[in-house]
Amino acid sequence: MADGSRSFNFPAPQLSALRPGEIVVDLFAGGGGASEALKQALGVDPALAYNHDAWAIGMHAANHPLTDHHREDIWHADPRRDVAGRPVGWFHASPDCTHFSQAKGGQPRNRKIRALTWVVLKWVGQLLRADALYGTNTAPRIISLENVWQILTWGPLVAKRDKATGRVLKMDGTVAVPGERVPVECQQLVPDKGHAGRTWRQFIAALEALGYVVEWRKLVASDYGAGTSRERLFLVARRDGEAIVWPEPTHGTGPGLQKPATAADSIDFGDLGRSIFDRPRPLADATMRRIAKGLVRHVLQADEPFFLTEFANASNGRTWSAMEPLRTQCAGVKGGHFALVAPALVKFKGDSTGHPVTDPVPTITAGGDCKRPAGAAHSLAVMSAFLTAMAQNVVGNDLREPVPTILAGATRFGVVSADLAQLDPEQEAGALRVAAFLVNYYGNGQALDVRDPLDTVTTRDRMALVTVMVHGTPYVIVDIKLRMLKPAELFRAQGFPRDYVIDRTADGRPISNTHAVRMVGNSVSPPPLAAIARANLDPAEMPERLAA
Repeated sequence: MADGSRSFNFPAPQLSALRPGEIVVDLFAGGGGASEALKQALGVDPALAYNHDAWAIGMHAANHPLTDHHREDIWHADPRRDVAGRPVGWFHASPDCTHFSQAKGGQPRNRKIRALTWVVLKWVGQLLRADALYGTNTAPRIISLENVWQILTWGPLVAKRDKATGRVLKMDGTVAVPGERVPVECQQLVPDKGHAGRTWRQFIAALEALGYVVEWRKLVASDYGAGTSRERLFLVARRDGEAIVWPEPTHGTGPGLQKPATAADSIDFGDLGRSIFDRPRPLADATMRRIAKGLVRHVLQADEPFFLTEFANASNGRTWSAMEPLRTQCAGVKGGHFALVAPALVKFKGDSTGHPVTDPVPTITAGGDCKRPAGAAHSLAVMSAFLTAMAQNVVGNDLREPVPTILAGATRFGVVSADLAQLDPEQEAGALRVAAFLVNYYGNGQALDVRDPLDTVTTRDRMALVTVMVHGTPYVIVDIKLRMLKPAELFRAQGFPRDYVIDRTADGRPISNTHAVRMVGNSVSPPPLAAIARANLDPAEMPERLAA
């Protein structure tokens, strides 16, 4: 059956908020983010959904069993045949954004991928022509399009040239010899900055020539209830004479707004991963430096000692609080994007046992084909600093010890010389290792290799301990743990419902984490598109009616 079970499953009839007989079409359906948004707002599954990827179609079918799924090249689809005379009330397209995204940097662009947006004009044009010939009214009444905001710079491509010689760079990485004519398909192509935005303006003009009023805006998903700060451009076009309406944000810090969702709302704190010090394959120095930076900023200098770090962009090295929304999840990032760093607390007494502090964590990013030392193919991970509570009379900072002076005001945290006798041997060893780690990757003292045995750390009896205040109680950090974020956490932060099926296709085949992460990175965040759809329903209250 559609959900992979062996029993018959007949979903209840759906009530549509569209006009009588109108259907929904999702042109680049993926795993179903846009379809989920439109179903929430309009009350119906899409009648038609298209994607070339078998796993994407499989996930979409598991969640939208009433949809007619087409796995094919979008250019090969026949709109007139598939629509079959039914009026299209809402038509959505989310063309591949990777060859517009600024994350692409100076890498070559693919002309065919950048041209996918033109397929919207193919659908509209063919349906309008059929309407004129047969007296039907099938052409889309409302169109929505989602993409990275850099699509506004969509323009022609030119050959990338070698800086030293000025000659064309070929796709194989070589430089054209003097006088060589390189076929365009063999050239590395990059945007022509002198004509940025020209093709976008032509696309808009073509839509307007077909009778549509067109507007677009940048919307941030977290402003509408998602747990990600993903910013995307949304275009809305109408040909029914009604005004385009843009929804006001529903979440934020202003009056009357709901509290924004945080990354922590999506994180499973029952799993804090494994120690950064005990791994078969040591983490890269750049990763360790980023962890140390985040530890100081988001644990030692923060009220809530959790943070996220970025794995996909070594040159950026961003870290951020788990109390913020997740950053944008990207599908094209190879090896993963983000990791979670979260502390677990252990009392600073020999007989204490540790327990995880289940508080907020940060962002989500999509996957790739490369494996990361953190154990996943995507970019988000959970890192946890293990803390041990200090005796209450231990305060102050000993600046003579080989640990950086990290002062954040008041008594939020400190670097102290504590009585190691209050720690059991395992906790003591962990505390010393954490202190050495900070010296090595953050401090101003002599660098130490935290992967060496602890007896290489001199004056162990006077080694400073790294402490943090949590709700008025001082804790010593005895370990730091890290893991990549799981697909379920990424989908939740993206704004998908918790019961959205992400682990199997409609026919019951298991979906790997790699495919699931790619799907969420490619997906439309449902909350902002759902808000757009609700805002553009007919202004008069329409009676509920069965969808055709």
